[in-house]
Amino acid sequence: MGEVYGFVIAQNASLDAILIKYPELARDVLLTGLDFERTFGDVESRLQPMFSSILGKEEAAGLKLKLLAQNAKWLQENPITKDIALVFLEEVRNRAKGEIHSPVLEYLLALRFSDNPAKELIEGFRQSFKTDGSGKSQGLVLNLQLPRSWKEKEASRPHIVRKWQSEGGTGPGLIMLMVRDTAGETPSRTDIAGWMQPGEIETLVPDGGVLRDHGLVMIENQPGYFMDFEMLNQRAGAVVFQIMRQYSVFYRGKMVSIHCAAGALESQHINVDEEFQRIKPLCQQVVNTLVIPELYTPAPYNVAPQAGERQNAI
Repeated sequence: MGEVYGFVIAQNASLDAILIKYPELARDVLLTGLDFERTFGDVESRLQPMFSSILGKEEAAGLKLKLLAQNAKWLQENPITKDIALVFLEEVRNRAKGEIHSPVLEYLLALRFSDNPAKELIEGFRQSFKTDGSGKSQGLVLNLQLPRSWKEKEASRPHIVRKWQSEGGTGPGLIMLMVRDTAGETPSRTDIAGWMQPGEIETLVPDGGVLRDHGLVMIENQPGYFMDFEMLNQRAGAVVFQIMRQYSVFYRGKMVSIHCAAGALESQHINVDEEFQRIKPLCQQVVNTLVIPELYTPAPYNVAPQAGERQNAI
């Protein structure tokens, strides 16, 4: 967030410098700044209270003054010509469209959509992921879309195809794509409905987990279920409290699952519940982007039979 703060302070200071030096560009400067704010919100006003709570008001104020002084020195050493001003205004307009280097873009998006992560996906700030059927995907080709601000990471466990962490890889949210073998079994909707009965659904919760909610779903027109559960995990000597939503769908003898989790130290369990409530709508949006391309591959037409062969119906 410090990197984002410096980025925005420098941008605003440069826009102010253009406004002072070239008053005839005032309208362009105003509209350009509004374009950026419309996309990412008032970043500076959101970050200032954050830094004040972490550093203290005096230190936070000093940080801003230091950044402004650095930018003023740079502008003094690199005078802005009118051509440079016009190029910079165009650059800021492109930034408002999301053309910003990583990881600044991811942090800006995480800050902008912190209250409603699902909206980031809805507004088109997304990344795509596709399996090719090899490795952990166990022969399945799957397409998935996730928010741009969530960082893709490798996973060490054999059944986790890929995972993504919120806030550019620094946040409390986690989304995981999993594929498990079901020994060739593909349960029907009736079978899964039987699993949802009291006394049965609890057996699907991982050891040590406590069930919160569950139900039947259809994903890609295939039968499945969802369940919410909470659990404690030991990690590096610390006790971590997690709340998860798991969507599972069955296809070709495999179970495809998407896990969405919020977690923090056990002492911060109240924050975890709040974060989970924000992640749940996003989880549903991500699941809705899941595509199994094989389902949309048309069956081939029969070729003309050879002499003596019987022609089958299409």
